[in-house]
Amino acid sequence: MLTLGIRYLQGIAVGSHGEHEQVEWPPHPARVFMAMVAAHYQTGADTEEREALLWLERQPPPDIYAPDALPCNVVTQYVPVNDRAGPAKMAVHSLSITRHRTDRVFARASLAGGDTAALHWSDAEPPPGIRSSLAMLCSQVTRIGHSSSLVQMWLADTVPGGLQHWHIDGDHSTHMLRVPRAGTLDELDRSFNREAVERYAKLLLAVEYAKTSKDRLAAKKKLKVDFPNGEPRQDRPRISTYEGYALVGAEMIEPKAIGSVFSPHLATFTLERIEGPYRSLDLACTLALTHRWREAIASQANDFPPEAQSLLTGHAHDKTALQSAHVAFLALGFVGHPHATGHLPGIALALPGENTMSPDLRREVLRAAGRVSELKLGKLGVWKVTSSLMTRPLETLRAATWTAHPNGVTHWSTVTPIVYDHHPKSKNKSEYLAEVAAMIRAACEHIGLPQPREVIVTPVSAQLGAPPAHAFPRLQRKDGSERRHSHAILIFDVPVCGPILLGAGRYRGYGLCRPMEVDA
Repeated sequence: MLTLGIRYLQGIAVGSHGEHEQVEWPPHPARVFMAMVAAHYQTGADTEEREALLWLERQPPPDIYAPDALPCNVVTQYVPVNDRAGPAKMAVHSLSITRHRTDRVFARASLAGGDTAALHWSDAEPPPGIRSSLAMLCSQVTRIGHSSSLVQMWLADTVPGGLQHWHIDGDHSTHMLRVPRAGTLDELDRSFNREAVERYAKLLLAVEYAKTSKDRLAAKKKLKVDFPNGEPRQDRPRISTYEGYALVGAEMIEPKAIGSVFSPHLATFTLERIEGPYRSLDLACTLALTHRWREAIASQANDFPPEAQSLLTGHAHDKTALQSAHVAFLALGFVGHPHATGHLPGIALALPGENTMSPDLRREVLRAAGRVSELKLGKLGVWKVTSSLMTRPLETLRAATWTAHPNGVTHWSTVTPIVYDHHPKSKNKSEYLAEVAAMIRAACEHIGLPQPREVIVTPVSAQLGAPPAHAFPRLQRKDGSERRHSHAILIFDVPVCGPILLGAGRYRGYGLCRPMEVDA
């Protein structure tokens, strides 16, 4: 057994991953590992400590014990950047060195119910030498995350009581957390590029302190030959290996209502603009967004088992379309509120239910999704994709907002229009609508739900903020023709759980329904 104790000395955690305004909590095992690596190099890079780190990265991801965290108000601060020569907006006293000031946002959370967290490996038993080196490394760690996130670390004998318990759960994971793996330390070394950085610094010193002109000329020549492009590249340390975590006990909540073939445990991700003409995307961008996201994730799964690739692409190994449920890509729009705008704070994956998808396959799919950090959408710009990390995310990014799990509801309405499975043949308007309603009833049965008692076909959504059906681009058939679509309201005789995804575009974000608020 191995337990690393972490005490946040100020009762706050400061650090973000992805969105700068979202605090990272619970602490990712990878962040703790990087803090230990930093302490290792800052204190002399002892070889025995390195062996301990190599041993630790080979262990399976740990359980996490942490108190709840309450996000603090985000305050924009202005900080000086590195010294530079030349004119600037602010001079440093009377010196020729000047500085610019730039705005920075520091995400922080106040810890509720204690200041201590822990990483726990129940089956890991380090040899005595490794254990003592890990204890030494822990004693040298002073911060985890931002420099103001001061901590004390130690090798603990027991796990503190009264904390939330997070563990890897392929069936019910709600958070994608970064974890180290075998080879992580070498990857961090390569990104830091320590050897080249140190050699570059030595050559600069050789130029600066050369005793003769000949020595200075030789040092400059050596510097130009070894570093023709100037200062060597030094990347920000990054770990992109993710595992799905869930709160222990959350999976014990059994659904009290009928559910669809999709799991109610959505994997949600936030969207943040990197560059482009728009401050945010909206629901009308659903097809372009989900198409590109599916391509990006599938491209990261080339080394995955064929079953995982098929679940992502919707096609079997022989290129035929899967007849069973597979991964659906959703655009989560801000709707259902008086001030809703229909913009997209995030996106989500709806995976097949636990009965049709093994935990190992779910883990592979989420691992592929974790590898995609940005989406290039052409004229729509470039967008950062980050796993939703907060224990209290925006309402739009909460799975229950879209699934009504576990109690279910009877009234649902579309946020994105339902694409017709076939073209209605009726000429009479009432018969046409009746044919569409019958098509939607059959679509409900197709995803494992009972037929709704009533289907109301409408050109506009009952959810405030959702665009009308005509504002959404039409889904194209293989022959280039376009499929029709419309919004709808569904009323069931009994409560049902989502996600409810209907019609021919359900795997690409169309036909997504949301529970309706109905006066009792």
